Amino acid sequence: MASIKIPFNFDGGKLQTTSDPSTIANQKIIDVLMTQKFERVMRHNYGAGAQTLLFDNLEESDSLVFSDFKVDAIQDINENVSRVQVVDMYMSNTVTSRVFGSDETTYNINVVYRLPLGSPQVVRVNVASEYTVNEDTPI
Repeated sequence: MASIKIPFNFDGGKLQTTSDPSTIANQKIIDVLMTQKFERVMRHNYGAGAQTLLFDNLEESDSLVFSDFKVDAIQDINENVSRVQVVDMYMSNTVTSRVFGSDETTYNINVVYRLPLGSPQVVRVNVASEYTVNEDTPI
């Protein structure tokens, strides 16, 4: 079954699609993580709302804020993404992209998931943290 490839691109006058199960699962997991609750019409329970972490201090490695988010997000992903089982989720601040010119402004949310009869895979979502950005930060 083909799915629309994100970001949207046109190839030969047609919208690009993908049939790769891993790519489809990655896109769906990112969609759930980055969608806020009550953002979807008629699906008010859809989404995990990773943007809620933007204004929290996540510097501690054993952050209770992320632990609470993790429990809810894993449940939300498992409920809303078919044919995917989330095994674990962890956060790191080692990223390949630099937002606002600093490595300290971006966090990685790493989701370890498994497709049916497949080995565990990881999807990484970069979330820009506004906690370390202030009026003196160059943009």
